[in-house]
Amino acid sequence: MKRRSVLLLVILLAGAPAWAAGNPKTNPNQSLDRIIANERALADAMRSYSPMVETYLQRMQPDTALGFVPSEDHYFLGRVQFQQSKEEFYLDKRLVERMAGAFSKLYSLSPVGFSSMIFVDRTGFDLKNYHFRPMHSEFLGEVKCLVFEVSPSKNQAGRFRGAIWVDDQGYNIVRFNGSYGTFHIDSWRMNLRPGVWLPAVVYSEEFDSNKPQTGNPRLKAQTRLWGYNLAPAGRESEFTEITVDPEAAKDLSQTPDKSPLDIQRSWQRRAEDNVLIKLEELGLIVPEGEVDKVLQTVVNNLEVTNKIVLDPEVRCRIIPTTPIEVATIGHTIFVSRGLLDALPNEAALAAILSHALAHATLGHDLDSSFAFNDRLVVPSLKQLPLFDFKHNAEQEAAADAIGMKILANSPYKDNLAEAGLFLKALAKYGRRVPNLVKANLGESLVSDNRISFMSAVADGAPPLELENPQQIVALPLGSRVKLDPWAGQLKFVKASPPHIYSAKDKLALEVTPFSPYLVRLNTAAKSTEPVPDSGQNR
Repeated sequence: MKRRSVLLLVILLAGAPAWAAGNPKTNPNQSLDRIIANERALADAMRSYSPMVETYLQRMQPDTALGFVPSEDHYFLGRVQFQQSKEEFYLDKRLVERMAGAFSKLYSLSPVGFSSMIFVDRTGFDLKNYHFRPMHSEFLGEVKCLVFEVSPSKNQAGRFRGAIWVDDQGYNIVRFNGSYGTFHIDSWRMNLRPGVWLPAVVYSEEFDSNKPQTGNPRLKAQTRLWGYNLAPAGRESEFTEITVDPEAAKDLSQTPDKSPLDIQRSWQRRAEDNVLIKLEELGLIVPEGEVDKVLQTVVNNLEVTNKIVLDPEVRCRIIPTTPIEVATIGHTIFVSRGLLDALPNEAALAAILSHALAHATLGHDLDSSFAFNDRLVVPSLKQLPLFDFKHNAEQEAAADAIGMKILANSPYKDNLAEAGLFLKALAKYGRRVPNLVKANLGESLVSDNRISFMSAVADGAPPLELENPQQIVALPLGSRVKLDPWAGQLKFVKASPPHIYSAKDKLALEVTPFSPYLVRLNTAAKSTEPVPDSGQNR
């Protein structure tokens, strides 16, 4: 009888619900407690970071052939900080004031503001203010998620309504999708630190409140955050790792003395290096990686076929921002992420780089005063006006002429039609999206609705046919590269080329939603500052 009682107890325990042992996967109350606690912990964790934040917005209008097309745009670039005294995120007010109408409210300090883009509800996300309904499980990339429907209790105005995706191991919200009325957001986070998911990208739409049933947004926006691990804090450790052997420390050069010309070239390179370092510390230059190597290969092709030999060698770096621009400072070429995204092919990239390479061959150097470090002490975004790398009209004309000669002798000379069409498209779209085609640091490819950069390439291109599905003149934003939010590195998008069935599918230079491929950080990797293989595949 005693053995039967013990056996019955074992059977009852075996059949007991898992929540009896405190398993949040089967106990909704415990899982919700952890989700809410983690969301509060994220607000505290954000105090430690000051990432760059960029938003590019397009107002849309109907078009008979192309569906909906951009009719107006606005651009914002700043750094987000956590102001503990007011318990609120804030951005550079001067830049916010430049936003107009409906755009400005995206960055107001009201409940529907920047906080609402990275938190579900920073001030009241709890069981008192919200109802949670478990729905299903779903994989986002490699991360299995639990999906909950979320709605405000007592139909409170200004609260979030939609769905949240929660990773099934740490119970962190990795995505939330819904609205605060007509303002809709799809906000994604990435696992950038062990156990910590940080805001990465946000897609936003705003619908006409009078006609929400139309299904067509009047406003679309992409927001990117990057540089959570911005220098110089990460570089300070380098000084603790330097070991110098006094016996071995000496100049190993066979010719220690340099000619005045070599000294002058080194001085110019020092000026370039100083600017490069400061821009990287600001999060405005991407750390070297796989994308830079592709640009370098194209430059090498142009140099070899034209027998161009420059000392010091020409190098390419990438600006992580959306506006389409290129800059040349001495022998350093900067290309923006937005330009790389929109270019239709490698020949179009070669046309851009040939002009930049021409500046280097013509000796259009950077202001050498940047070689003095006092120009760039304590860098901040307020110093951006210092970095004006535009050339005058005479230098631009000379670079165009030499650039065309470089292209004529290059492997790309027979494939320049798409490059010309790209420039034509920029000039046509530039009327509608002036902030996209306006350079912040370097040269704009179009100015006053006309082509101001390698116009001879455009002159040799066929007519622009935006309604022709087969004529791909420019790609949607985000088509080629993705930005790692932690270190600000760039990687190539590994998406299959899409099938274009109609002119509406081309989406030239348009804002589209995000769909990152989520992965968990490999905590076993031995690294003091782990950099995840983040995805932003679309």
